[in-house]
Amino acid sequence: MILLNAKKQLLILLLMAFVPQVLATTDSLIAKNSSWKYLDDGSNQGSAWKNLGFDDSSWAIGTAKLGFGDSNNATTINNHQSPNQTGAATWYFRKTFNVNDPILYSQLSYGIVRDDGAVVYLNGVEIGRDNMPTGTIDYQTLASTTVAGGFETAYFVHNAIANLLVAGENVVAVELHQRSLSSSDLGFNFELLASSAIIERGPYLQSQSPNSVVVKWRTTNAGNSRVIWGTDVNNLNQTASDATVSTEHEVKLTGLPANTTIYYAVGTTSGTFTPIGEHYKFKTPPANGTRQPVRFWVIGDSGTANTNAQAVKEAYLNYQPNIATDLWIMLGDNAYNQGADNEYQAAVFDMYPELLKTSALWSTIGNHDSANANSLTETGVYYDNFALPKQAATDGISTGADSGKEAYYSFDYANIHFVVLNSQETNATFRTGMINWLNNDLAISASDWTIALWHHPPYTKGTHDSDAEARLIYMRENILPILENRGIDLVLTGHSHAYERSWLLDSHYDSSNTFNAGLHVISNSLTQYFKPILGQNSHAGAVYIVDGSSGKVA
Repeated sequence: MILLNAKKQLLILLLMAFVPQVLATTDSLIAKNSSWKYLDDGSNQGSAWKNLGFDDSSWAIGTAKLGFGDSNNATTINNHQSPNQTGAATWYFRKTFNVNDPILYSQLSYGIVRDDGAVVYLNGVEIGRDNMPTGTIDYQTLASTTVAGGFETAYFVHNAIANLLVAGENVVAVELHQRSLSSSDLGFNFELLASSAIIERGPYLQSQSPNSVVVKWRTTNAGNSRVIWGTDVNNLNQTASDATVSTEHEVKLTGLPANTTIYYAVGTTSGTFTPIGEHYKFKTPPANGTRQPVRFWVIGDSGTANTNAQAVKEAYLNYQPNIATDLWIMLGDNAYNQGADNEYQAAVFDMYPELLKTSALWSTIGNHDSANANSLTETGVYYDNFALPKQAATDGISTGADSGKEAYYSFDYANIHFVVLNSQETNATFRTGMINWLNNDLAISASDWTIALWHHPPYTKGTHDSDAEARLIYMRENILPILENRGIDLVLTGHSHAYERSWLLDSHYDSSNTFNAGLHVISNSLTQYFKPILGQNSHAGAVYIVDGSSGKVA
């Protein structure tokens, strides 16, 4: 952790060196409080009663909750088990429902109120039992325990595979068992939900400003796009949509209140795919220039998609878990080895789903990402996956200048100005354009803090050598003078699979053998640096960090 303190302003920066998520659309096949056929005469129904073709025309019909002995029953059924009337321990319930296309569904979920125990069948096949013994069940089998108190009306939820569904009519059959032959009450209610795998990537948050954000996700089937949102989790009363039919979805939310928690759900104009609740929310940034603590996570070379990357993530999430992540940053080499789409799925979207849907992600490109991306044309996997701001100033994302590029850009959070550069592309025209934009951007921005980030470090002796590699030398010789002249505070890079942190440095642009501590070190504190005056202080010193060990070390 690094703490940068300037008077009352505190910037907190966290750098950690150290199953696909598939969301579903859910349909209700049997709703709570539905009507059911039931048999309450204490007879032994054997096994045929649970099958789809069974004739239940003589059975009674009632609305759930069905039972006796409790005041909340919608239908009171016969108590054939009492001190004055003994018999079997079982009541039978059946409910038919229709499914047009069962192949759409991959998962079932049912919730059951069972006082005391139950066995559930779908089209004659047992899909679950609750509070019942193992082995063969008959009409005289007693439930395992007595249900009392709030458990008498609680829904117990279970999952089941949907491959038992058939096109057309289906049936759920439930046998309800008492714990005691003299029990004074009984209760039953039921709900059946079916889910189809729709979202295979995301949702994830991009290009966030105090009043806007881009939401992206991918679906298995093409459709239009809609996001519903609101400031109250129980009232998502705002909508943003895109009529384009695609499997790649991108919707921009505008008119958001600054510094406010926003709840959201994504889907199509036909319905939502993600559940509404605490897991799908984000907080908008405060107005640009606001002085307040900021927490952001920075990872570099994290794209290993293995237990190393997982351990880094878990370490971060477990460190001060009650403090929200305002934003997070990837320093390139996000997906090994070639930055292919399937590698991005494993290394990014399957690795960090909980952060992607709650905090905006910003990125710079690395050399491995560039194997399947072109920064001159801004095409390929990297540029397909990210929605980075070409018009950052125009859109209120940055206090600097529009770059017109996704390959390099700037953004602000509170009173911090972030400059994201591209150290991978070596085309001379590209580099000249980036330098011209950088000078313009820094001349306009007046934020208290300025942080720059790119992939190839200007100083490193880890798995790469900044004295010997052209891209590293170029950034040191051509970019650092511009940044330090404009009072850069912090530079973040990756590439070298190590964690390296400098003293407060200035004006060292040559090879390491020319380094002179008396000339180039502004402060050699090993704890924290104090910034006495906020804003751009030319050549006041910067900290350089190499954070390329988020997925591997060497």
